Amino acid sequence: MTAKTALGAGRGDNVIKTASDIMTRSVICAGPQETVNSLINTFLDHRISCAPVVDESGSLVGIVTKTDILAHIVHLDLDLTLKVALKDVLGARADSSGIEVSSVSDLKVSDIMTRQAITAEESTPVKNLAEMMIEHGIHRIVITRDGAISGILSTLDLLYFIAEKEKHG
Repeated sequence: MTAKTALGAGRGDNVIKTASDIMTRSVICAGPQETVNSLINTFLDHRISCAPVVDESGSLVGIVTKTDILAHIVHLDLDLTLKVALKDVLGARADSSGIEVSSVSDLKVSDIMTRQAITAEESTPVKNLAEMMIEHGIHRIVITRDGAISGILSTLDLLYFIAEKEKHG
């Protein structure tokens, strides 16, 4: 099967696959007033690399990624343990499980988030989602149903789909 076939009709059948078919449904969100320290712990605890940012009413107001965190840590030269940033970049490793976050910063998620998150409806065809990622130079799209967050789609989700592999965890 070619990538074009996988993105178009999906796995050789005649049904067009959509965001709903391949997205990650379990989405951990952040609040704009949450501290970056708390967000780092959330990312490490849940082994995620981004979170949609929602206000008190649950409305999407942005997105924050590990890249946003690292860019601001380096730029602001915060008193944050360098090993935490390295652990996040390199991925969790058995020999680094005892690393702890330490900082004296009160930097908030709203200070580092991207305010215009790219979104798509659950019914958006996979091909269109891939095109959106290329066009915007992004790795994740927040998936919505009737304006509410219903999932998130990453480049990794696309790769699992193209390779016809099941996601684990």
